[in-house]
Amino acid sequence: MRMGIVGLPQSGTTTLFNAITGAHGEVGGYHAGEQVAHAVVTVPDERLDALARIFKPKETILATIEFEDIGGVFAHLTGGESSGRALAELREVDGILMVVRSFGSAFVPEVLGGVDALREYKAMNQELLLADLEVIEKRLHAIERDLRKPVPEREALQREQQVLERCREAVEQEKGLHAVQLSRADETLLRSYSFLTLKPHLCVLNIGEDQISSPLVVEGLSPLAPAVCAELEMELLELEEDERGAFMEDAGLEEMASGRVIRACYDLLRARTFFTHVSDKLRAWTVEAGTDARRAAGKIHTDMEHGFIRAEVVGFDDLAECGSIREARLRGRLRMEGKDYEVRAGDVITFHFAR
Repeated sequence: MRMGIVGLPQSGTTTLFNAITGAHGEVGGYHAGEQVAHAVVTVPDERLDALARIFKPKETILATIEFEDIGGVFAHLTGGESSGRALAELREVDGILMVVRSFGSAFVPEVLGGVDALREYKAMNQELLLADLEVIEKRLHAIERDLRKPVPEREALQREQQVLERCREAVEQEKGLHAVQLSRADETLLRSYSFLTLKPHLCVLNIGEDQISSPLVVEGLSPLAPAVCAELEMELLELEEDERGAFMEDAGLEEMASGRVIRACYDLLRARTFFTHVSDKLRAWTVEAGTDARRAAGKIHTDMEHGFIRAEVVGFDDLAECGSIREARLRGRLRMEGKDYEVRAGDVITFHFAR
């Protein structure tokens, strides 16, 4: 699962990327999409600590999520040159993390006439709408051209035309495509277009150190992840753990906000975590909400999906209460589920399959 980090110049996208991932991307400039930075991070999950106490594994593997620092998408809003490659890269991610600036600085130039988080947020959303509108109109023009000819797929083209016209109407009313009522068939039809306003997005306020102690609320800025002082958190990652705690206390930070942002992105993508314990290895696996047991087995190995027989399942809360798989079985908390069982967040699963 991939999240693309975007923002206006001087909003701190690379600083936030570094703070979340521990990367060392150069900050202070605005790379115009010539190079996209990638980093994979683990998703904090306290349940793994409890499971480790039960199973005592030799190795514990957390779920992961990938972040991409994508510059150049909105460069033209401040007189620069936007990157077509950056926009194409953004279409490939699963979700969008929009960074808006709330910090003041004598050293970092302001854009769009000053610091205004809501204005930045609206400007970025407007550009995403325009990008989708361009794709919609281009495709509708091609369909209209094709329908003038005797084509065997006329009915399918007309169906696509109807769906895209509804999408165009929504975008022209400045509504994202997520506001359009779409059937599952409609969603499948539109999937290949990778529309930007169909992707889930999260907005993060990049605040100054002086704003940490006072709650910051910006009306109309939604959805909103925890505000983050990205510069401070990036610097904290450079410190040894014992030093970091002292600096966090001085700054009024109870915990690193970057962990909350990672979890918020994970939830945004409708990710569900299930756990396995095999050969002294405890592992968290990620599937989309609605994934059935057989497809979940396929996340581990395709042979397990093809030869799926059944799944032994116990919920995390039940297992934590029972204290062991044996006790969960004795109490009737361990269940046998078939291929159509919908995997729930926190399930601990043992898959049985034909080799």
